[in-house]
Amino acid sequence: MAVVYELLVEGDSAVSRAVSVGNRPFAIGRGPSNDLVVPDGLVSWEHAKIWADGAKIWCADMSSTNGTFVNDQKITGTVQLDVGDCISVGGKLRLKVQLHGKETGGRFDMRSIALEEVATGLKHPFRSTRFIVGSAMDADLRLPDAPPYAAEFAYHGVDDLWMMVENEDRQLDVGQTVEVAGLTFRLIEVDIPRAPTIQPQRDRFPYRLSATLDGPTGPLAELENLDDGRKARVEAETRAILLFLLGRKVDEDRKSGKPRDEIGWCADDDIIVGVWGRGGLADGANRLKVLVHRLRAEVGKAGFDPWLIERRKRFIRIRIREFAG
Repeated sequence: MAVVYELLVEGDSAVSRAVSVGNRPFAIGRGPSNDLVVPDGLVSWEHAKIWADGAKIWCADMSSTNGTFVNDQKITGTVQLDVGDCISVGGKLRLKVQLHGKETGGRFDMRSIALEEVATGLKHPFRSTRFIVGSAMDADLRLPDAPPYAAEFAYHGVDDLWMMVENEDRQLDVGQTVEVAGLTFRLIEVDIPRAPTIQPQRDRFPYRLSATLDGPTGPLAELENLDDGRKARVEAETRAILLFLLGRKVDEDRKSGKPRDEIGWCADDDIIVGVWGRGGLADGANRLKVLVHRLRAEVGKAGFDPWLIERRKRFIRIRIREFAG
């Protein structure tokens, strides 16, 4: 069987997904004609190219201003790559070399989930681990008369699929029907081709979290929107502790170099023990559900996106840009 390579594309401004690499050079740069358009001032108009030649895969720096790095080493001209190598371009973009079809910890292979409109049969495939329905400009399915984020779906595997609406989330099964903004959808499995290009997404969570367990009156947390300066102070003890624990995990994972999709996930049991002690494990699942609901309601009322708190089967995390603890 012929060797087929692909690149797992990750970065703070890109949806994580895999793209196949063939003998036609895959062009990366700031210019609109590139296969991967990267709106980063540190990226040149035509920055780098990657292609495969039989069983070999190559990367060439196109005389970029700030350089192309392979495994944190700046390259000159053309170099041969190996499976597992990480290419860095600009300030945030990372591309990891892997074999086509290799399973990558919850990311897609050639199977995906789609929302099928029951009334019309139209299918809307998930092309990342997120699918947003609403009127927002970055929604995957735009409905002009719906709320900006009427629903967000999170895919972590066929047995770990969630829908988030208002302050509630619930786990779903393939084949289940759901209603969003007056439409009825069925969740189905589909085959989809690899996406040929990667488009940036707006950062929905430009937040800094500051949290401590030793505030003047006990645990204290504050969220700040780094785009508009809006702030929300969280003083309820259990909510502040939850934010501290989640923020600390994000900080630890980023420092350890974890992939973006894996950053911040905390086991539910660890959070339950951290908030209520081991005695809280007996009814911890219900306690945590109520706590998350109240925290989302509080930050949502203050103008923050309540889905900064995300859940999956037996895990929970916070989506933020910065943490100070």
